[in-house]
Amino acid sequence: MIKTFWGKTGVLILLAAFIISSPVFSASKKKKKNKEPEPEKIETSAETQTEIDDTSYSIKLPTGKNQRDYFAKVNPDVLNGVQNGSPESIREAMALMRQKGSEYEECEKVLAVVSAEIMKLVWPSEKITWDIPVVSDENPYTGAISSVKQGVFDSSTGNVDFLTILLPALVIVNRASDNSIYEPCENALTSALALQPDSVLANYLMAMLCERQGNFAKAENNLAAAYAGSPKTTEINLAYSRILRANGKLTDASKILNTVDNSSNDLAVLKQNAYISFDAGDYDAAELYVARVIQQTPNDLEFLLFRAKILVEKKDYIHAVSLLDVYARQDSNSIDYLVLRARVQLDWSKNTAAASETVEKALQMYPDNVDALMFAARISSETDSPVAGKYADELAARVLEKKPGNQEAMTYALDGLIHRENWQEAYKASKNLISLGNVSSTVVDKYVTVCIKLGKYNEAYEFAKARYDANPSDEVLLEAYILAYSKVGNRDAVIKYIDSMMNSSSSKVKSYLYYRRSFLQLTEEKSLADLRSSLIANPRNSDALFRLYELYYAKKDYRKAQYYLRQVVAINPNDSSIKKLNEALTKLIQ
Repeated sequence: MIKTFWGKTGVLILLAAFIISSPVFSASKKKKKNKEPEPEKIETSAETQTEIDDTSYSIKLPTGKNQRDYFAKVNPDVLNGVQNGSPESIREAMALMRQKGSEYEECEKVLAVVSAEIMKLVWPSEKITWDIPVVSDENPYTGAISSVKQGVFDSSTGNVDFLTILLPALVIVNRASDNSIYEPCENALTSALALQPDSVLANYLMAMLCERQGNFAKAENNLAAAYAGSPKTTEINLAYSRILRANGKLTDASKILNTVDNSSNDLAVLKQNAYISFDAGDYDAAELYVARVIQQTPNDLEFLLFRAKILVEKKDYIHAVSLLDVYARQDSNSIDYLVLRARVQLDWSKNTAAASETVEKALQMYPDNVDALMFAARISSETDSPVAGKYADELAARVLEKKPGNQEAMTYALDGLIHRENWQEAYKASKNLISLGNVSSTVVDKYVTVCIKLGKYNEAYEFAKARYDANPSDEVLLEAYILAYSKVGNRDAVIKYIDSMMNSSSSKVKSYLYYRRSFLQLTEEKSLADLRSSLIANPRNSDALFRLYELYYAKKDYRKAQYYLRQVVAINPNDSSIKKLNEALTKLIQ
């Protein structure tokens, strides 16, 4: 009996020693004790894999190159549904998995847990309609999700199948994550979409990544694919509407938002409607939506400031300033607050110095903020003076680096070049602007002025005439045409044309016609008479006043020259170049 006992025991001992010395067992124990990297995966046959699955030792990572090896016992339709990742497909997959009737395999439990976590993280508005089992063993799927909740991209999943590739990229929906996750997320999502291009979840996550990177065009493409696969998902509709709005497609954005299956008081829907209405210029509607948001969340500082922004656009400065004061008690360094405060100081208080100081503070704190740069360029273009040490064209150039083709920035850049009399660069800038086609009449006027400064009279005339003929009621285009015509036309013919328009023109246009005719007169007496007539028609015609200053300055009648120049300063208090001329003239008189 003893011999028999030791015989069997000896076999058992030898078997135990063999198992303990095996690579699988030793790697597993080593990982638990030392947390060292996984040993190189060994490709196994289906028979070998079955033998390993039958042991009591858990496998930490799926093995083999076949992406469904770990989920081999899962119905392929179930796995495809989870990989599609839309709320509908996940629920359908879980319902199908429940139909098998037997106890869940460990891999099925993992899939159920992963599905529930996707719903919680990505689709929080959706209901979880299945029981969530307990997964006792560590695995790369739930491990990746644990990392996501900490704002970390888990690069240790092995990338052996669709879900181990995709799940770490869920971190993009965690706002606590920083931009260090962008590159690994992009690589993971690109690989996932290569495996399953119609995956709603992968397309949605890629869109969220693109949005955080500022690539709204690509985000729109991915959201279009996600929306096509799941058109009733609230998170997708809100995101798609938001991106369409960012891309200027306000009608489409509103249409998508109206498909959201939520109550009319849903905060996310109200906020998005407010933004769309604001961008569409419907400030009354935007204010109503904002009021409903604040009614539900009175301490929402973002929408308190947004309401002030709407009031500024409606020129209700008194109420806007009150809201700004309330906001400043909580946060006086917000970039949106600083830019809005500067706008009020410039447009309402007419305090250019204060507005410049505020926007300079904004640029010190947020040197690359587009709104601050744009407003600084605006101040510089209106004052012909630097803001934060830069002129309008320099400030606008920084905006154009981020937003190429932005017409407002291109216009400020042109203004700066004109102020500094850099005519060659101004010509290039104005040509770029008019090549866009739909430009304002003021841009046409500036282009004509630049062409004339460079002696390109025919180019100025042909362009001005074409624009004026297309819109003869536009007074700015008329003035541009008269200016160009006076350079190319016969003097007598131009005077005759100007005279023919006198009786039918408004006081403002009549003032300009007299002013322009003063340049065509052959005697100083007649020129002065035309300029006086110009001021009778419009006493605030700063061009006529400045022309009188020039004439009297040339005659060395400095006191009369200053009389007219001071009126120009009063009309254009922000123009630093005019102020400098007045200061120089004052010193000359003294």
